[in-house]
Amino acid sequence: MKIMYWIIVFVLVGVTFWFAFFRKTEKQPEQQEVVPVEVEQVSTNSIEETIELTGWIEANKLVEVKSKVSGRIESLQAVLDNGDTAFVEEGLTVSKGQQLAVIDHDVYLANVAAARAGLKAAEVELADAEREKKRIVALYEGGSATEQSKDKAVTAAELTRARLDSAKAALELAEINLRESTIRAPINGIITAKHIDEGNLIGIGNRIVTIADMKTVKVIVAVAEKYGAKIAAGTPARITVDAFGSRVFNAKVYSIYPALDKQTHTVQVEIRLDNSEFLLKPGMFARVTLITERKDNVVVIPRDVVLGGKIDRHYVYVVEDGIAYKRFVELGTVEGARSEITDGLMQDETLVVNGMNFLADGMSVEVVRLEDIK
Repeated sequence: MKIMYWIIVFVLVGVTFWFAFFRKTEKQPEQQEVVPVEVEQVSTNSIEETIELTGWIEANKLVEVKSKVSGRIESLQAVLDNGDTAFVEEGLTVSKGQQLAVIDHDVYLANVAAARAGLKAAEVELADAEREKKRIVALYEGGSATEQSKDKAVTAAELTRARLDSAKAALELAEINLRESTIRAPINGIITAKHIDEGNLIGIGNRIVTIADMKTVKVIVAVAEKYGAKIAAGTPARITVDAFGSRVFNAKVYSIYPALDKQTHTVQVEIRLDNSEFLLKPGMFARVTLITERKDNVVVIPRDVVLGGKIDRHYVYVVEDGIAYKRFVELGTVEGARSEITDGLMQDETLVVNGMNFLADGMSVEVVRLEDIK
């Protein structure tokens, strides 16, 4: 029985080894997976740290021209440099000091003439009062006049002098009103609104026209408090408006308001830009990009090729001799779809830009075009 037992054991062991050996020899070796990827050479470039804001185009200066005198508007025409006239209408370009309107000119001219006549009469009265005062004082000193008569003569002369001063003031006021009856442009600009027509009566303080200085325009934007230290006068800005599509208007920060808004914790920043072509109009919606920092000759790669970062460190894949290697990187400035790499990647390395989501460290890759991956 023992001999039979051991014979059976050896037969079973032999069969087992025989079966295992032939199964092993029949099994085909596994093929290592090759992942198709698209690559590009790492290069250096410039990158900017920016703040995106929105605002409205405004005229650099906006002046409402109002009347300082009352009367009828005799003329509402601008006198041009060559002496010709042009009707005051919206869109008319005017220069500082240019005549725009005339209000009851003859009336105010007559007031000046009357005031001058009043001044002349006051001067004559004063001369006569001074002579009378001198005569009475002499008589008083000679004992031929009373002190009362002397005092009356002195008082009369002082009152006459006061009337002369009043006449001078009346003439000055009449001359001011005469000057103000001719309305002149206070600034260089374009008439954006006409508020009254020729022939109408106008009162003191009533609007005549609105003039805007549009050769330079401005945008005032609200910047969050946390960015306040990054912005200063002279900070570059790029401005786009819907009317001109992708055209960029370059500008600079002109000033920063000294106080923050208590409710929004934002600071008002004023940006001015040249508008010599008069393309930008007050009221246009503006998209503003403030450039707070610019870096040149740094490693810049597409932002979407960077993986990780939520739990583990950021990483990318580079290719060397057909093998993909996981490379941990440090991010710097991010601008739109681009990111600066401050550590972990060097210029001229081969970076995987498509297909990286299917990779693991050490996998074999086949470099193809994007169309092939899709």
